[in-house]
Amino acid sequence: MQSGLPDDVLSNEPIMPEVPIKANKAIPITIGVCLILGSLLMGVSAYGNLTTGTLSSEEATALADSLNLQGANLTGTEVIDYFTELQEDGYFTTLGIIESLAAIVLLAGGGLMIMGKRLGVWVGAGGAALMLVDAVVGMTILAGVESPDPLLSLSMKLVSAFFVGCGLFCLALPFIPLLVASGRAALD
Repeated sequence: MQSGLPDDVLSNEPIMPEVPIKANKAIPITIGVCLILGSLLMGVSAYGNLTTGTLSSEEATALADSLNLQGANLTGTEVIDYFTELQEDGYFTTLGIIESLAAIVLLAGGGLMIMGKRLGVWVGAGGAALMLVDAVVGMTILAGVESPDPLLSLSMKLVSAFFVGCGLFCLALPFIPLLVASGRAALD
């Protein structure tokens, strides 16, 4: 018996129709906004590091008093000496420069993601890598400076650890659109 239908219609194997993937532009836009927010955080930190001068005796005493409430045994003079030694070792300047570069690269990556450009994934990941470099360099410089109290050193290292967490988050963030088919379709 002959039918006018093609042979594959009469076969027993089911045929899955090809479903077109619709681009979801909200995915790269959301990631781009998050990268821009990260760049603002890095920019504020860079500005703070680049404009850090010597601590006044009031600021140093306030910092020492707050750490002394938590069990440290510090004086304002010891805090000033510690921050002066960090300044002389280039801690604030080095971190300020790296953070400035990271802020610019993250801003560019976020902008490219909002425009739907696939290059934004790699630029955003580069900015996140700079954040991680910043944290590692900061911890390295801190390790080379003798702290008058372990609690003061710990508080400074916690800031670097915070940037490690932010860097890892920002490193994973740009790759999210590549993991989702509709996100990949939204990127050029």
